[in-house]
Amino acid sequence: MAEVIEMPKLSDTMEEGGIASWLKKEGDFIEEGEAFVEIETDKATMEYNSPVEGYLLKILVPAGKTSPLNKPICIVGEKGE
Repeated sequence: MAEVIEMPKLSDTMEEGGIASWLKKEGDFIEEGEAFVEIETDKATMEYNSPVEGYLLKILVPAGKTSPLNKPICIVGEKGE
């Protein structure tokens, strides 16, 4: 079942995050706990580890763009979903 990954809150004052870079590309397999994206906060740039295992099916927020907290940034699931 596909999982929508949302922009996480990585600091107490964070209201939105920027995608600094994707460490994986669409179609790549991601292990649970594996860093797959770098997120810029108001204080630093941090790697974010996947909360689920699966294939990166769709990137919804490209590198260089920002997203409010709790809004979808990508979809992870099984191939063909």
